[in-house]
Amino acid sequence: MIEEILDLKTINKGSEISYIFNFSKIDKVHLQSPSLIKIKKREDRLKHFRNLNKIFEKNKYINQMELTESGFINLTLHLSEVLNYLQKSEDEVLETIKDTEPKKYILDYGGPNIGKSMHVGHLRPLNIGRALYNIYKISGNTCISDIHLGDWGIPISQILTYCYENKIEINNLSDKDLQEIYPKASKLASENLEFKKKVAENLSKLNKKNQNLYNDWQIVSNTTIQSIKNLLLKLNHKFDLFYGESAVVDLIPEMIDNLKNNNLVTLDNGALISKQKADPPVLILKSDSTYLYMTTDLATVLDREQNISPDEYFYIVDSRQSEHFKQLFLSVKYFNFSKSNFTHIGFGTINDTEGKPFKTRQGDVYPLEDLWNDIYQILIKKNNKTNAHVLTNSVLVFSDLLIDRSSNYKFDIEKFTNTEGKTAIYIQYTRVRIKSILKNINKIEYFDKFDKTNLTDAEINLILSILKFSDTFKRSKKNNEPHHLAEYLYELCQRFNSFYKESRILDEANIHLQNRRLNILIVCLKIIEISFNILGIETVEEM
Repeated sequence: MIEEILDLKTINKGSEISYIFNFSKIDKVHLQSPSLIKIKKREDRLKHFRNLNKIFEKNKYINQMELTESGFINLTLHLSEVLNYLQKSEDEVLETIKDTEPKKYILDYGGPNIGKSMHVGHLRPLNIGRALYNIYKISGNTCISDIHLGDWGIPISQILTYCYENKIEINNLSDKDLQEIYPKASKLASENLEFKKKVAENLSKLNKKNQNLYNDWQIVSNTTIQSIKNLLLKLNHKFDLFYGESAVVDLIPEMIDNLKNNNLVTLDNGALISKQKADPPVLILKSDSTYLYMTTDLATVLDREQNISPDEYFYIVDSRQSEHFKQLFLSVKYFNFSKSNFTHIGFGTINDTEGKPFKTRQGDVYPLEDLWNDIYQILIKKNNKTNAHVLTNSVLVFSDLLIDRSSNYKFDIEKFTNTEGKTAIYIQYTRVRIKSILKNINKIEYFDKFDKTNLTDAEINLILSILKFSDTFKRSKKNNEPHHLAEYLYELCQRFNSFYKESRILDEANIHLQNRRLNILIVCLKIIEISFNILGIETVEEM
Protein backbone atom coordinates (compact mmCIF):
# COMPACT_ATOMS: atom_id res chain seq x y z
CA MET A 1 0.00 0.00 0.00
CA ILE A 2 3.08 2.23 -0.03
CA GLU A 3 2.49 2.98 -3.69
CA GLU A 4 -1.02 4.21 -2.91
CA ILE A 5 -0.34 6.39 0.12
CA LEU A 6 2.72 7.98 -1.53
CA ASP A 7 0.99 8.16 -4.93
CA LEU A 8 4.16 6.84 -6.58
CA LYS A 9 2.48 6.13 -9.92
CA THR A 10 1.74 9.83 -10.42
CA ILE A 11 5.14 10.91 -9.11
CA ASN A 12 7.13 8.49 -11.26
CA LYS A 13 5.13 9.30 -14.39
CA GLY A 14 6.41 12.89 -14.39
CA SER A 15 9.89 12.32 -12.98
CA GLU A 16 13.35 11.49 -14.35
CA ILE A 17 13.85 9.25 -11.32
CA SER A 18 11.87 6.10 -10.57
CA TYR A 19 11.25 6.23 -6.83
CA ILE A 20 10.91 2.96 -4.94
CA PHE A 21 10.33 2.92 -1.18
CA ASN A 22 10.90 -0.08 1.07
CA PHE A 23 10.24 -0.64 4.75
CA SER A 24 13.20 0.39 6.86
CA LYS A 25 14.73 -1.31 9.88
CA ILE A 26 16.34 1.96 10.96
CA ASP A 27 14.97 3.27 14.25
CA LYS A 28 12.23 5.89 13.75
CA VAL A 29 12.48 5.65 9.94
CA HIS A 30 9.46 3.88 8.49
CA LEU A 31 10.27 3.90 4.78
CA GLN A 32 13.49 4.23 2.86
CA SER A 33 14.37 4.67 -0.80
CA PRO A 34 17.81 4.14 -2.39
CA SER A 35 16.59 5.94 -5.53
CA LEU A 36 19.12 8.81 -5.37
CA ILE A 37 22.19 6.66 -4.66
CA LYS A 38 22.92 6.28 -8.37
CA ILE A 39 23.14 10.08 -8.74
CA LYS A 40 26.76 10.90 -7.95
CA LYS A 41 26.70 14.70 -7.63
CA ARG A 42 25.43 15.97 -4.30
CA GLU A 43 23.85 19.06 -5.89
CA ASP A 44 21.85 16.89 -8.28
CA ARG A 45 20.68 14.70 -5.42
CA LEU A 46 19.55 17.77 -3.51
CA LYS A 47 17.69 19.07 -6.55
CA HIS A 48 15.69 15.86 -6.94
CA PHE A 49 15.17 15.64 -3.19
CA ARG A 50 13.74 19.17 -3.02
CA ASN A 51 11.38 18.48 -5.92
CA LEU A 52 10.13 15.34 -4.22
CA ASN A 53 9.87 17.13 -0.89
CA LYS A 54 7.59 19.78 -2.44
CA ILE A 55 5.25 17.05 -3.63
CA PHE A 56 5.32 15.19 -0.31
CA GLU A 57 4.66 18.39 1.70
CA LYS A 58 1.01 18.06 0.67
CA ASN A 59 0.83 14.38 1.62
CA LYS A 60 -0.99 13.96 4.95
CA TYR A 61 0.58 10.54 5.54
CA ILE A 62 4.17 11.86 5.67
CA ASN A 63 5.51 13.33 8.89
CA GLN A 64 9.16 13.89 8.01
CA MET A 65 11.53 13.44 5.08
CA GLU A 66 15.33 13.55 4.99
CA LEU A 67 18.19 12.83 2.59
CA THR A 68 21.20 10.95 3.95
CA GLU A 69 24.78 11.60 2.83
CA SER A 70 24.85 8.27 0.99
CA GLY A 71 21.74 9.13 -1.05
CA PHE A 72 18.96 7.34 0.84
CA ILE A 73 15.63 9.10 1.25
CA ASN A 74 14.18 8.42 4.71
CA LEU A 75 10.50 8.89 5.49
CA THR A 76 8.63 8.78 8.76
CA LEU A 77 4.86 8.50 8.54
CA HIS A 78 1.91 9.93 10.42
CA LEU A 79 0.84 6.47 11.56
CA SER A 80 -2.51 7.66 12.88
CA GLU A 81 -3.33 8.88 9.36
CA VAL A 82 -2.04 5.61 7.95
CA LEU A 83 -4.37 3.76 10.31
CA ASN A 84 -7.23 5.92 9.03
CA TYR A 85 -6.25 4.90 5.51
CA LEU A 86 -6.15 1.23 6.46
CA GLN A 87 -9.64 1.45 7.90
CA LYS A 88 -11.08 0.48 4.52
CA SER A 89 -13.68 -2.09 3.62
CA GLU A 90 -12.44 -5.39 2.23
CA ASP A 91 -13.54 -4.32 -1.25
CA GLU A 92 -11.55 -1.08 -0.93
CA VAL A 93 -8.46 -3.00 0.22
CA LEU A 94 -8.79 -5.37 -2.74
CA GLU A 95 -9.17 -2.41 -5.09
CA THR A 96 -5.54 -1.49 -4.33
CA ILE A 97 -4.34 -4.74 -5.94
CA LYS A 98 -6.57 -4.76 -9.03
CA ASP A 99 -4.98 -4.91 -12.48
CA THR A 100 -5.79 -1.95 -14.71
CA GLU A 101 -5.96 -4.17 -17.80
CA PRO A 102 -7.44 -7.56 -16.85
CA LYS A 103 -6.52 -10.64 -18.87
CA LYS A 104 -7.68 -14.21 -19.29
CA TYR A 105 -5.40 -16.88 -17.82
CA ILE A 106 -5.42 -20.66 -18.19
CA LEU A 107 -3.60 -22.39 -15.33
CA ASP A 108 -2.59 -25.97 -16.11
CA TYR A 109 -1.60 -27.84 -12.94
CA GLY A 110 -2.18 -30.97 -10.90
CA GLY A 111 -1.67 -33.56 -13.62
CA PRO A 112 -2.41 -36.87 -11.81
CA ASN A 113 -2.14 -40.00 -13.92
CA ILE A 114 -4.68 -42.75 -14.49
CA GLY A 115 -3.79 -45.95 -12.67
CA LYS A 116 -1.49 -44.25 -10.17
CA SER A 117 -2.27 -42.85 -6.75
CA MET A 118 -1.66 -39.14 -6.21
CA HIS A 119 1.60 -38.88 -4.30
CA VAL A 120 3.48 -36.28 -2.25
CA GLY A 121 4.90 -34.79 -5.45
CA HIS A 122 1.40 -33.61 -6.43
CA LEU A 123 1.19 -31.40 -3.35
CA ARG A 124 3.31 -28.58 -4.79
CA PRO A 125 1.49 -28.05 -8.10
CA LEU A 126 -1.87 -28.20 -6.30
CA ASN A 127 -0.90 -25.57 -3.73
CA ILE A 128 1.15 -23.28 -5.98
CA GLY A 129 -1.40 -23.55 -8.78
CA ARG A 130 -4.36 -22.67 -6.57
CA ALA A 131 -2.51 -19.78 -4.89
CA LEU A 132 -1.58 -18.27 -8.27
CA TYR A 133 -5.14 -18.83 -9.50
CA ASN A 134 -6.43 -16.87 -6.48
CA ILE A 135 -3.77 -14.17 -6.84
CA TYR A 136 -4.65 -13.47 -10.47
CA LYS A 137 -8.40 -13.82 -9.96
CA ILE A 138 -8.52 -11.47 -6.99
CA SER A 139 -6.57 -8.98 -9.14
CA GLY A 140 -9.60 -8.80 -11.44
CA ASN A 141 -8.49 -11.28 -14.11
CA THR A 142 -10.46 -14.18 -15.58
CA CYS A 143 -8.83 -17.42 -14.47
CA ILE A 144 -9.52 -20.98 -15.61
CA SER A 145 -7.87 -23.95 -13.91
CA ASP A 146 -7.43 -27.28 -15.70
CA ILE A 147 -6.10 -30.37 -13.92
CA HIS A 148 -4.90 -31.86 -17.25
CA LEU A 149 -5.11 -35.55 -16.36
CA GLY A 150 -2.57 -38.01 -17.72
CA ASP A 151 -5.26 -40.36 -19.01
CA TRP A 152 -3.90 -41.47 -22.38
CA GLY A 153 -0.82 -43.01 -23.95
CA ILE A 154 1.61 -45.77 -23.01
CA PRO A 155 0.78 -46.10 -19.26
CA ILE A 156 -2.91 -46.75 -19.93
CA SER A 157 -2.04 -49.21 -22.71
CA GLN A 158 0.35 -51.03 -20.37
CA ILE A 159 -2.44 -51.44 -17.81
CA LEU A 160 -4.97 -52.70 -20.35
CA THR A 161 -2.48 -55.04 -22.02
CA TYR A 162 -1.42 -56.48 -18.66
CA CYS A 163 -5.06 -57.16 -17.80
CA TYR A 164 -5.65 -58.88 -21.15
CA GLU A 165 -2.53 -61.02 -20.84
CA ASN A 166 -3.38 -62.08 -17.30
CA LYS A 167 -7.13 -62.45 -17.97
CA ILE A 168 -8.00 -59.85 -15.32
CA GLU A 169 -11.64 -58.74 -15.43
CA ILE A 170 -11.47 -54.97 -15.99
CA ASN A 171 -15.06 -54.36 -14.88
CA ASN A 172 -14.21 -55.45 -11.34
CA LEU A 173 -11.01 -53.45 -10.88
CA SER A 174 -10.78 -51.02 -7.97
CA ASP A 175 -8.47 -48.02 -7.86
CA LYS A 176 -6.23 -49.96 -5.47
CA ASP A 177 -6.05 -52.83 -7.98
CA LEU A 178 -4.97 -50.41 -10.71
CA GLN A 179 -2.26 -48.96 -8.49
CA GLU A 180 -0.86 -52.47 -8.01
CA ILE A 181 -1.13 -53.38 -11.69
CA TYR A 182 0.59 -50.33 -13.17
CA PRO A 183 4.11 -50.85 -11.70
CA LYS A 184 3.97 -54.53 -12.67
CA ALA A 185 2.91 -53.65 -16.21
CA SER A 186 5.54 -50.93 -16.52
CA LYS A 187 8.29 -53.28 -15.30
CA LEU A 188 7.17 -56.02 -17.67
CA ALA A 189 7.22 -53.61 -20.63
CA SER A 190 10.83 -52.70 -19.85
CA GLU A 191 11.91 -56.35 -19.65
CA ASN A 192 9.74 -58.22 -22.16
CA LEU A 193 9.93 -57.16 -25.82
CA GLU A 194 6.88 -59.23 -26.77
CA PHE A 195 4.77 -57.52 -24.10
CA LYS A 196 6.15 -54.11 -25.14
CA LYS A 197 5.14 -54.83 -28.74
CA LYS A 198 1.59 -55.71 -27.66
CA VAL A 199 1.41 -52.48 -25.64
CA ALA A 200 2.34 -50.48 -28.77
CA GLU A 201 -0.22 -52.36 -30.87
CA ASN A 202 -2.99 -51.75 -28.35
CA LEU A 203 -2.05 -48.09 -28.05
CA SER A 204 -2.27 -47.72 -31.82
CA LYS A 205 -5.74 -49.30 -31.72
CA LEU A 206 -6.76 -47.08 -28.80
CA ASN A 207 -5.65 -43.97 -30.70
CA LYS A 208 -8.00 -45.08 -33.48
CA LYS A 209 -10.81 -45.54 -30.92
CA ASN A 210 -11.04 -49.34 -31.18
CA GLN A 211 -14.41 -49.96 -29.49
CA ASN A 212 -13.36 -52.72 -27.08
CA LEU A 213 -10.18 -50.96 -26.00
CA TYR A 214 -11.95 -47.62 -25.72
CA ASN A 215 -14.71 -49.12 -23.54
CA ASP A 216 -12.11 -50.69 -21.25
CA TRP A 217 -10.19 -47.41 -21.14
CA GLN A 218 -13.36 -45.62 -20.00
CA ILE A 219 -13.86 -48.12 -17.16
CA VAL A 220 -10.27 -47.72 -15.94
CA SER A 221 -10.40 -43.95 -16.39
CA ASN A 222 -13.69 -43.51 -14.51
CA THR A 223 -12.45 -45.65 -11.62
CA THR A 224 -9.29 -43.59 -11.16
CA ILE A 225 -10.95 -40.23 -11.75
CA GLN A 226 -13.53 -40.86 -9.03
CA SER A 227 -10.72 -41.71 -6.62
CA ILE A 228 -8.86 -38.52 -7.61
CA LYS A 229 -11.99 -36.40 -7.12
CA ASN A 230 -12.60 -37.92 -3.68
CA LEU A 231 -9.06 -37.07 -2.57
CA LEU A 232 -9.24 -33.54 -3.99
CA LEU A 233 -12.49 -33.01 -2.09
CA LYS A 234 -10.76 -34.09 1.11
CA LEU A 235 -7.87 -31.72 0.35
CA ASN A 236 -10.29 -28.87 -0.51
CA HIS A 237 -9.01 -28.47 -4.07
CA LYS A 238 -11.29 -27.92 -7.04
CA PHE A 239 -10.85 -27.19 -10.74
CA ASP A 240 -12.84 -25.34 -13.37
CA LEU A 241 -11.95 -27.96 -15.97
CA PHE A 242 -11.32 -31.64 -15.37
CA TYR A 243 -9.99 -32.53 -18.81
CA GLY A 244 -7.32 -35.03 -19.71
CA GLU A 245 -5.12 -35.80 -22.68
CA SER A 246 -7.96 -37.94 -24.01
CA ALA A 247 -10.07 -34.81 -24.58
CA VAL A 248 -7.89 -33.78 -27.53
CA VAL A 249 -7.03 -37.13 -29.12
CA ASP A 250 -9.59 -36.61 -31.90
CA LEU A 251 -7.85 -33.36 -32.89
CA ILE A 252 -4.46 -34.97 -33.43
CA PRO A 253 -4.90 -36.58 -36.91
CA GLU A 254 -6.03 -33.28 -38.44
CA MET A 255 -3.27 -31.40 -36.59
CA ILE A 256 -0.65 -33.79 -38.00
CA ASP A 257 -2.08 -33.48 -41.53
CA ASN A 258 -1.94 -29.69 -41.33
CA LEU A 259 1.67 -29.73 -40.13
CA LYS A 260 2.60 -31.99 -43.03
CA ASN A 261 0.68 -29.95 -45.58
CA ASN A 262 2.37 -26.76 -44.39
CA ASN A 263 5.79 -28.41 -44.63
CA LEU A 264 6.50 -27.80 -40.93
CA VAL A 265 7.49 -31.37 -40.08
CA THR A 266 9.63 -34.08 -41.63
CA LEU A 267 10.32 -37.79 -41.19
CA ASP A 268 13.48 -38.92 -39.42
CA ASN A 269 13.98 -42.71 -39.23
CA GLY A 270 10.23 -43.12 -39.29
CA ALA A 271 9.57 -40.57 -36.55
CA LEU A 272 7.87 -37.24 -37.25
CA ILE A 273 9.93 -34.25 -36.12
CA SER A 274 9.53 -30.49 -36.37
CA LYS A 275 11.62 -28.63 -38.95
CA GLN A 276 12.36 -25.85 -36.49
CA LYS A 277 15.95 -25.49 -35.32
CA ALA A 278 16.10 -27.10 -31.91
CA ASP A 279 18.59 -29.23 -30.02
CA PRO A 280 17.44 -31.90 -29.53
CA PRO A 281 14.92 -31.92 -32.41
CA VAL A 282 11.27 -31.70 -31.36
CA LEU A 283 9.66 -35.12 -31.72
CA ILE A 284 5.96 -34.99 -32.68
CA LEU A 285 5.21 -38.68 -33.34
CA LYS A 286 7.25 -41.79 -32.59
CA SER A 287 8.30 -44.09 -35.43
CA ASP A 288 5.34 -46.38 -34.66
CA SER A 289 3.04 -43.30 -34.89
CA THR A 290 2.20 -43.37 -31.18
CA TYR A 291 1.57 -40.03 -29.47
CA LEU A 292 3.87 -38.31 -27.00
CA TYR A 293 3.30 -35.66 -24.33
CA MET A 294 4.36 -33.15 -26.99
CA THR A 295 1.63 -34.42 -29.32
CA THR A 296 -1.20 -34.10 -26.80
CA ASP A 297 0.16 -30.83 -25.36
CA LEU A 298 0.16 -29.22 -28.82
CA ALA A 299 -3.36 -30.47 -29.49
CA THR A 300 -4.42 -29.10 -26.09
CA VAL A 301 -3.17 -25.64 -27.10
CA LEU A 302 -5.27 -25.80 -30.27
CA ASP A 303 -8.30 -26.86 -28.24
CA ARG A 304 -7.82 -24.06 -25.71
CA GLU A 305 -7.34 -21.48 -28.45
CA GLN A 306 -10.62 -22.53 -30.01
CA ASN A 307 -12.69 -22.79 -26.83
CA ILE A 308 -11.05 -20.44 -24.31
CA SER A 309 -8.71 -18.07 -26.19
CA PRO A 310 -6.56 -17.13 -23.17
CA ASP A 311 -4.09 -14.25 -23.09
CA GLU A 312 -1.68 -16.18 -20.88
CA TYR A 313 -0.88 -19.86 -20.39
CA PHE A 314 0.61 -20.92 -17.05
CA TYR A 315 1.97 -24.45 -16.68
CA ILE A 316 2.67 -25.16 -13.00
CA VAL A 317 4.83 -28.25 -13.36
CA ASP A 318 7.99 -29.70 -11.78
CA SER A 319 11.17 -27.80 -12.80
CA ARG A 320 12.60 -31.06 -14.12
CA GLN A 321 10.18 -30.71 -17.05
CA SER A 322 11.64 -27.36 -18.11
CA GLU A 323 13.20 -28.73 -21.32
CA HIS A 324 9.85 -30.15 -22.44
CA PHE A 325 8.15 -26.79 -21.97
CA LYS A 326 10.91 -24.91 -23.79
CA GLN A 327 10.31 -27.19 -26.76
CA LEU A 328 6.53 -26.90 -26.43
CA PHE A 329 6.59 -23.10 -26.39
CA LEU A 330 9.00 -22.95 -29.33
CA SER A 331 6.77 -25.34 -31.27
CA VAL A 332 3.61 -23.37 -30.53
CA LYS A 333 5.20 -20.25 -32.01
CA TYR A 334 6.84 -22.08 -34.92
CA PHE A 335 3.57 -23.80 -35.88
CA ASN A 336 1.68 -20.51 -35.32
CA PHE A 337 -0.79 -22.20 -32.98
CA SER A 338 -1.13 -19.21 -30.63
CA LYS A 339 -0.09 -15.57 -30.17
CA SER A 340 -0.54 -15.77 -26.39
CA ASN A 341 2.19 -15.70 -23.75
CA PHE A 342 3.35 -19.04 -22.37
CA THR A 343 5.06 -19.49 -18.99
CA HIS A 344 6.39 -22.58 -17.25
CA ILE A 345 6.21 -22.03 -13.49
CA GLY A 346 8.54 -24.69 -12.14
CA PHE A 347 9.07 -25.90 -8.59
CA GLY A 348 11.44 -28.06 -6.55
CA THR A 349 10.84 -31.41 -4.90
CA ILE A 350 9.60 -32.44 -1.45
CA ASN A 351 12.07 -34.57 0.52
CA ASP A 352 12.05 -36.35 3.88
CA THR A 353 13.78 -34.99 7.00
CA GLU A 354 17.10 -36.40 5.76
CA GLY A 355 16.80 -34.61 2.44
CA LYS A 356 16.07 -37.80 0.50
CA PRO A 357 13.04 -38.33 -1.78
CA PHE A 358 9.88 -38.68 0.33
CA LYS A 359 9.04 -42.41 0.25
CA THR A 360 7.31 -45.07 2.35
CA ARG A 361 9.26 -47.52 4.49
CA GLN A 362 8.93 -50.01 1.64
CA GLY A 363 10.69 -47.55 -0.68
CA ASP A 364 7.56 -46.70 -2.66
CA VAL A 365 6.40 -43.21 -3.62
CA TYR A 366 4.58 -41.72 -0.60
CA PRO A 367 0.83 -41.51 -1.40
CA LEU A 368 -0.59 -38.05 -0.73
CA GLU A 369 -3.55 -39.55 1.13
CA ASP A 370 -1.15 -41.37 3.48
CA LEU A 371 0.62 -38.09 4.27
CA TRP A 372 -2.78 -36.48 4.94
CA ASN A 373 -3.72 -39.32 7.30
CA ASP A 374 -0.37 -39.15 9.16
CA ILE A 375 -0.89 -35.45 9.88
CA TYR A 376 -4.55 -35.95 10.78
CA GLN A 377 -3.65 -38.61 13.37
CA ILE A 378 -1.41 -36.08 15.15
CA LEU A 379 -3.98 -33.27 15.10
CA ILE A 380 -7.04 -35.31 16.08
CA LYS A 381 -5.46 -35.86 19.52
CA LYS A 382 -6.12 -32.21 20.44
CA ASN A 383 -8.96 -31.19 18.10
CA ASN A 384 -12.44 -32.29 17.11
CA LYS A 385 -12.88 -34.07 13.76
CA THR A 386 -13.94 -30.97 11.81
CA ASN A 387 -11.06 -28.84 13.08
CA ALA A 388 -8.54 -31.66 12.68
CA HIS A 389 -9.60 -32.00 9.04
CA VAL A 390 -9.25 -28.27 8.35
CA LEU A 391 -5.96 -28.02 10.23
CA THR A 392 -4.54 -31.00 8.33
CA ASN A 393 -5.25 -29.22 5.05
CA SER A 394 -3.79 -26.02 6.49
CA VAL A 395 -0.54 -27.80 7.38
CA LEU A 396 -0.28 -29.26 3.87
CA VAL A 397 -0.89 -25.85 2.27
CA PHE A 398 0.98 -23.38 4.47
CA SER A 399 4.07 -25.54 5.06
CA ASP A 400 4.39 -25.99 1.31
CA LEU A 401 3.73 -22.39 0.26
CA LEU A 402 6.24 -20.97 2.76
CA ILE A 403 9.04 -22.40 0.64
CA ASP A 404 10.35 -20.57 -2.43
CA ARG A 405 8.80 -22.65 -5.20
CA SER A 406 12.17 -23.09 -6.95
CA SER A 407 13.70 -24.76 -3.88
CA ASN A 408 13.61 -28.36 -2.72
CA TYR A 409 12.58 -28.74 0.92
CA LYS A 410 12.25 -31.24 3.75
CA PHE A 411 8.73 -32.05 4.89
CA ASP A 412 8.99 -32.44 8.67
CA ILE A 413 5.59 -33.53 10.00
CA GLU A 414 6.52 -32.98 13.65
CA LYS A 415 7.85 -29.48 12.96
CA PHE A 416 4.97 -28.44 10.71
CA THR A 417 2.29 -29.49 13.22
CA ASN A 418 3.86 -27.48 16.05
CA THR A 419 1.95 -24.61 17.65
CA GLU A 420 5.05 -22.38 17.59
CA GLY A 421 7.20 -21.20 14.70
CA LYS A 422 6.30 -20.85 11.04
CA THR A 423 3.39 -23.25 11.08
CA ALA A 424 -0.22 -23.36 9.96
CA ILE A 425 -1.25 -24.08 13.56
CA TYR A 426 0.39 -20.83 14.68
CA ILE A 427 -1.36 -18.63 12.11
CA GLN A 428 -4.70 -20.37 12.73
CA TYR A 429 -4.30 -19.83 16.46
CA THR A 430 -3.54 -16.14 15.87
CA ARG A 431 -6.71 -15.61 13.85
CA VAL A 432 -8.82 -17.43 16.47
CA ARG A 433 -7.32 -15.25 19.22
CA ILE A 434 -8.18 -12.00 17.39
CA LYS A 435 -11.73 -13.22 16.69
CA SER A 436 -12.11 -14.12 20.35
CA ILE A 437 -11.08 -10.63 21.48
CA LEU A 438 -13.44 -8.89 19.06
CA LYS A 439 -16.30 -11.22 20.01
CA ASN A 440 -16.14 -9.84 23.54
CA ILE A 441 -16.70 -6.25 22.43
CA ASN A 442 -20.27 -5.02 22.15
CA LYS A 443 -19.55 -1.77 20.35
CA ILE A 444 -16.50 -0.17 18.83
CA GLU A 445 -16.46 3.64 18.67
CA TYR A 446 -14.32 4.04 15.57
CA PHE A 447 -12.51 7.34 15.00
CA ASP A 448 -14.73 9.81 16.81
CA LYS A 449 -13.23 8.61 20.11
CA PHE A 450 -9.84 7.47 18.90
CA ASP A 451 -6.52 8.28 20.57
CA LYS A 452 -4.06 9.06 17.78
CA THR A 453 -1.09 10.02 19.95
CA ASN A 454 1.85 8.21 21.50
CA LEU A 455 1.66 4.92 19.63
CA THR A 456 3.73 2.17 21.24
CA ASP A 457 6.48 0.33 19.36
CA ALA A 458 4.30 -2.79 19.23
CA GLU A 459 1.46 -0.78 17.66
CA ILE A 460 3.83 0.87 15.18
CA ASN A 461 5.31 -2.46 14.12
CA LEU A 462 1.87 -4.01 13.64
CA ILE A 463 0.59 -1.04 11.61
CA LEU A 464 3.67 -1.09 9.38
CA SER A 465 3.25 -4.83 8.89
CA ILE A 466 -0.39 -4.35 7.87
CA LEU A 467 0.75 -1.66 5.44
CA LYS A 468 2.99 -4.18 3.64
CA PHE A 469 0.07 -6.27 2.37
CA SER A 470 -0.52 -4.94 -1.14
CA ASP A 471 3.18 -4.48 -1.85
CA THR A 472 3.89 -8.08 -0.82
CA PHE A 473 0.91 -9.28 -2.83
CA LYS A 474 2.20 -7.50 -5.93
CA ARG A 475 5.65 -9.02 -5.44
CA SER A 476 4.13 -12.52 -5.26
CA LYS A 477 2.15 -11.84 -8.41
CA LYS A 478 5.01 -10.26 -10.36
CA ASN A 479 7.30 -13.24 -9.71
CA ASN A 480 4.61 -15.95 -9.52
CA GLU A 481 5.97 -16.75 -6.05
CA PRO A 482 3.30 -17.28 -3.36
CA HIS A 483 5.93 -17.75 -0.65
CA HIS A 484 6.28 -13.96 -0.26
CA LEU A 485 2.64 -13.74 0.81
CA ALA A 486 2.95 -16.81 3.07
CA GLU A 487 6.02 -15.31 4.78
CA TYR A 488 4.17 -12.02 5.14
CA LEU A 489 1.20 -13.76 6.79
CA TYR A 490 3.51 -15.33 9.35
CA GLU A 491 5.22 -11.99 10.03
CA LEU A 492 1.85 -10.27 10.47
CA CYS A 493 0.76 -12.93 12.97
CA GLN A 494 4.07 -12.55 14.79
CA ARG A 495 3.63 -8.78 15.02
CA PHE A 496 0.10 -9.22 16.33
CA ASN A 497 1.21 -11.64 19.05
CA SER A 498 3.95 -9.23 20.17
CA PHE A 499 1.36 -6.43 20.23
CA TYR A 500 -1.05 -8.64 22.20
CA LYS A 501 1.57 -9.46 24.85
CA GLU A 502 2.53 -5.82 25.35
CA SER A 503 -0.86 -4.09 25.07
CA ARG A 504 -3.90 -4.00 27.30
CA ILE A 505 -7.05 -4.34 25.22
CA LEU A 506 -10.19 -5.71 26.85
CA ASP A 507 -9.22 -4.41 30.28
CA GLU A 508 -7.93 -1.04 29.04
CA ALA A 509 -9.68 1.69 31.09
CA ASN A 510 -8.97 4.50 28.61
CA ILE A 511 -11.79 4.13 26.05
CA HIS A 512 -9.92 6.21 23.44
CA LEU A 513 -6.83 4.01 23.71
CA GLN A 514 -8.91 0.83 23.74
CA ASN A 515 -10.73 1.93 20.58
CA ARG A 516 -7.43 2.57 18.82
CA ARG A 517 -6.19 -0.92 19.62
CA LEU A 518 -9.48 -2.53 18.64
CA ASN A 519 -9.37 -0.73 15.32
CA ILE A 520 -5.85 -2.00 14.72
CA LEU A 521 -7.13 -5.52 15.43
CA ILE A 522 -10.05 -5.17 13.02
CA VAL A 523 -7.71 -4.11 10.22
CA CYS A 524 -5.21 -6.85 11.10
CA LEU A 525 -7.91 -9.54 11.05
CA LYS A 526 -9.17 -8.30 7.69
CA ILE A 527 -5.71 -8.66 6.11
CA ILE A 528 -5.12 -12.06 7.73
CA GLU A 529 -8.40 -13.39 6.35
CA ILE A 530 -7.74 -11.99 2.87
CA SER A 531 -4.33 -13.68 2.95
CA PHE A 532 -5.86 -16.98 4.13
CA ASN A 533 -8.30 -16.83 1.24
CA ILE A 534 -5.62 -16.12 -1.37
CA LEU A 535 -3.32 -18.89 -0.16
CA GLY A 536 -6.19 -21.38 -0.03
CA ILE A 537 -6.19 -21.88 3.75
CA GLU A 538 -9.49 -22.82 5.37
CA THR A 539 -10.28 -21.37 8.80
CA VAL A 540 -11.34 -22.78 12.16
CA GLU A 541 -13.37 -20.82 14.70
CA GLU A 542 -11.92 -22.28 17.88
CA MET A 543 -8.78 -24.07 19.02
